Amino acid sequence: MLAVAGSWAPSMWADELATAQTATSWDTLWETLRERDAVFLPYYLLMYVWSRAGTADWWLRLPSALAVAAATGLLADLGRRLGGVRAGTVAGAALLVLPAISRFGQEARPYTLAVAAAVFSYWCLHRALETGRWGRYVLSVVLLPCTHLFAVLSLPAHLVVSRRCLPWLALGSPVTLAVAAVSAGQVGQVNWLEAPGWENVVLVRSAITGWQPQPEPGNLPAVLLGWAVALAGLASAAVLLRRGNGDRPAGGGVPAPRAFAAGLVVWGLLPMPVLVAVSHLVTPVYSSRYVLFAAPAFALLTGLGAARLPRAVLVAGLGVAVALGARQQVLLRTEPGHQVSYRAAAEIVAAQRRDGDRTVYVVPWARQGLTRYGTMPPERRSGDAAGERVWLVRSDFGRAVRPGTALPSRNGVAPGMVPKVDALLEGGYTVTRTWPLRGVTVLLLERPLRGGRR
Repeated sequence: MLAVAGSWAPSMWADELATAQTATSWDTLWETLRERDAVFLPYYLLMYVWSRAGTADWWLRLPSALAVAAATGLLADLGRRLGGVRAGTVAGAALLVLPAISRFGQEARPYTLAVAAAVFSYWCLHRALETGRWGRYVLSVVLLPCTHLFAVLSLPAHLVVSRRCLPWLALGSPVTLAVAAVSAGQVGQVNWLEAPGWENVVLVRSAITGWQPQPEPGNLPAVLLGWAVALAGLASAAVLLRRGNGDRPAGGGVPAPRAFAAGLVVWGLLPMPVLVAVSHLVTPVYSSRYVLFAAPAFALLTGLGAARLPRAVLVAGLGVAVALGARQQVLLRTEPGHQVSYRAAAEIVAAQRRDGDRTVYVVPWARQGLTRYGTMPPERRSGDAAGERVWLVRSDFGRAVRPGTALPSRNGVAPGMVPKVDALLEGGYTVTRTWPLRGVTVLLLERPLRGGRR
């Protein structure tokens, strides 16, 4: 499975570490939910049970990979029902070539579960309209906010397809209201977000760091791939919608494919501007990974539009898509592929540590990250005079060393962490070696021993 391949290689980043930490014990789980992450209650409960069987990186990421498999299979089947086998095959392939699907398919967070839930609900809508049995559809509506609250923004698309779903949608909506009410008092958990600019707005989040201001090498081709899938989907929708009401219904009273195409346009386009508008008018809530669940809409539209193209054209298009995303697909499976190199940092310290060494962390989650991948020297406490060497772990932002000196810099250090750096300066520590890594920088500091020797 594409999402599983290489999922053991990247270090966990902060959000994944939060999942791993929350799933360790029942007490930690409920403390986290009370303080900040009630919106993820269903996901954390799932991961608490899942982690009873293991806590390896690949195992904690496996539910996300399974969600990718489910989403792809359901999307392909829905494409087959709406436009034939070729439409379903192209739809599934268009979803899988997006690097973001692999990236979040190998992350211990709920984003691809939201993708799978959105596809499942649309698939259930088609089946309910076909059979007249709505129980499974109600279940799918209940499931959506349990994966991610914002995934419910895919539901207006269902009303575009057929208003017959309205009473059943309403029957499943109390769970959405409950999740929203529980999490309303914890809006501060996304206070790190800012109102998005044009550089942050994407229809299909194709690149790993598409939500960050500074792209990484190889980012541009993957961004082009994401826009290509989105534009191909919209072009397909334009063709399907021009066919008018003369389309043959799919059978059993099911609306014509044209109606489903219109719903797909709403599913794909609506979530992003809604969250952007809320971010500017109320409080920042937009991150492109929060609308990853909209990507299958464009993939399915692409499949429906490509169904009548010659096979040679489809194969060539798939080859171009794979080539555009190839570099990102490789990068995300390397050790720093999830924005941090905690495993590499822990290995550096483990290889060179000495008895009496101490560690100082001045970046959030670094302690959890490094201790997950190795046994670190004890943390230096205020007034602790033991040890003449200190491992300073900080972010990769800002200058790590003061220009023209061998002194550790406060630049890029959060205000609350500055006193730790000041204590090292007051203790006479100087930097003897630096290891700049992705997302984290490790510095070895020493101070003269008595008699002026190191």
